[in-house]
Amino acid sequence: MTITAARPRRTTDLPTAGVHRTPRHLYYFNGAGPWPGVTTVTDVLDKPALLRWHKEQIALAALAHAERLLADREAGNDEAAVAFLLAARNEGTNGRERGSRIHATLESILRREPTDIAAEDAPAIAGARTWLNEHAVEPLEVEAYLINETLGFGGTCDLVARITTDGETATWLLDWKTSKSVAWPDGRVYDDMRLQLAAYSRAEFIARVGDPERYPLPEIERFGILHVTDGGTKLYPAEVTEDDWVAFRACLYLSGWRKGAKAA
Repeated sequence: MTITAARPRRTTDLPTAGVHRTPRHLYYFNGAGPWPGVTTVTDVLDKPALLRWHKEQIALAALAHAERLLADREAGNDEAAVAFLLAARNEGTNGRERGSRIHATLESILRREPTDIAAEDAPAIAGARTWLNEHAVEPLEVEAYLINETLGFGGTCDLVARITTDGETATWLLDWKTSKSVAWPDGRVYDDMRLQLAAYSRAEFIARVGDPERYPLPEIERFGILHVTDGGTKLYPAEVTEDDWVAFRACLYLSGWRKGAKAA
């Protein structure tokens, strides 16, 4: 399978030097783009954690609003009941907002910048601080914008750092996650998260805001997901393989195909 990147186009209402990421996570570099973000590309995959969360939202809504749903059914208004439950599936903006806050707070901590910590986030942040201290984390890149011009995608890597685990120090490419789960019961990181890490590691360069230069990505030795919860932070090592990179490129092809892009 051959994947051809979407032809970059220039626009006059965006910065012409350095990287720019839109609110919808489209990436531009030196005025060229837009290119989709890695997580947008992997949206073509089923995400087990997200699917399970959606099911739980529906079940909780059904329990909380059983009387209303029963009344709709008895009134023959099944469509209203179904629409209500489907709307419940898409709730959860508070969780997403909390995840964004925690990401931003951890970024400030790693950059040694002053930060305000929301009271509801304090247990999760305290656990993350403890983990960072215990593993002698030496940040190399924090919230780094990554670009692959050849294939046409971008991404934002949470952390590249030298960390010590089991007495061994290595350069890790890491992603913070605040979702309910990040791995199967046997510890295997979910497929979409491995593909995300594989794509980040194949970026052609690091891009910076307002800077037209292309900066090399540090040589990555290990991959992992840092699961941040109120009960503490846990590292899930990810076995990222060449097959994961192939699978990501297949997702890139399908993502472009969905949008009507021509791929040869």
